[in-house]
This record gives sequence, C-alpha cells and structure tokens, in this order.
Amino acid sequence: MNYEKWAFHDISPISQQLIQKLKYAILSNELSCGEGIPSVREMAEWLHINPNTVLKSYKVLKQEQLIICSTGRKYFVTQDRAYVQQIKQDTINELCCSYLSQMFALGFNKQEAIEKLQIYCDKLNCHK
Repeated sequence: MNYEKWAFHDISPISQQLIQKLKYAILSNELSCGEGIPSVREMAEWLHINPNTVLKSYKVLKQEQLIICSTGRKYFVTQDRAYVQQIKQDTINELCCSYLSQMFALGFNKQEAIEKLQIYCDKLNCHK
C-alpha cells in the first residue's frame, strides 16, 4: 500500500478522511485481513500530518473492530474476513440509500435515479 500518495482536502477533518481511506482500503481488500499497517508515527511522517490525528483515526477503526493493536504498538487489519464482508455490505447499503434518498428529494423516481447514475458512470474514464 502506497500511503504516501494519499491526499487530503480542507472540507472535512483529516482524521475523518484518514478513517475513510483506511476503512475503504480494508473493505476493498487493498489492505488484507491480518496485514500490518504503519505505526502511528510512521503514518504521520508519511502523510505529513500530526501523530495525534493518526492516533485518533486508529482509535475509531479499533472501536469499529477493523484494526487491532498488538503488544508493542503494532497495528493490523482484523483477521475476521466475515466481519469485513459484513461491514462492506453495510457500507454499500448506506451509500445506495444515501444516493437514492437524495435523488428522490430532488424529485427523481427510482428508474430515473438509476438512469442518471448509469449515464454518469458511462462518462467516467477512470473507473471502467
């Protein structure tokens, strides 16, 4: 995993962005179950962010049981593949519900919302 290429924006707190980047890396299997992740200090240095920000993000991911901390302050992705798959499915459900709810609020019906998404996806060059 090339953490150094991760970029952050000013719209939301960096800790929230780091949580999402790590969570999605785990859910997409870019970070495999049982795989080690950098220490707080290493991650902070690579990303040029405050170690307290990294620690805050790691604590949230530990509470969500996506990462574990062993003795010696070594961090690893959980080894529970079934749990990761359940969290992935829950995340998919949340994303779909959010999209559809917002489209319905704009006055689109289900078929129109799906069509708009298909048109948008067809225009993307980076995700084919």
